[in-house]
Amino acid sequence: MAVGGLLRALVAHLGDPALAEPPAHPGRGGAVDQLRPLPVAPITLVLPVDPRADDVARALLDDPTDDRTLDDWGRHVGASARTLARRFVAETGSTFADRRSQVRLRAALELLACGTPATVVAPRVGYRNVSAFVAAFRRAIGETPGAYAARVRAAAG
Repeated sequence: MAVGGLLRALVAHLGDPALAEPPAHPGRGGAVDQLRPLPVAPITLVLPVDPRADDVARALLDDPTDDRTLDDWGRHVGASARTLARRFVAETGSTFADRRSQVRLRAALELLACGTPATVVAPRVGYRNVSAFVAAFRRAIGETPGAYAARVRAAAG
């Protein structure tokens, strides 16, 4: 949620320990009216049904920087790389490589919305260089990470 200046001040005021505790403090009703959803680009990730592919998908969500190959993952979950590749396409509609990219970009959206610069976000979500991150972000989201972050900040007020 976006928190504008008015809400930020209201929350600070309502958090003052010197305030009385009545549940109907006049400022509390207006606080909810000041909440606005952030304009984020959604990246929906469908989890595979196959338990082995699901283990891989969840591990990537937990650590987007994990660079293991499908062969590595196959050894880890007891399936061949080919089986995992087929399961990802059949059950999620995307290849393993696309899935890894989607997971990384989804993690990047959250960091960028919090004001983290792209130069910090890129390695934190698994990109080895910023230009590869910017190119992937622009391809998927339709704007650069900097433009996206500026738009989110402007919407937050």
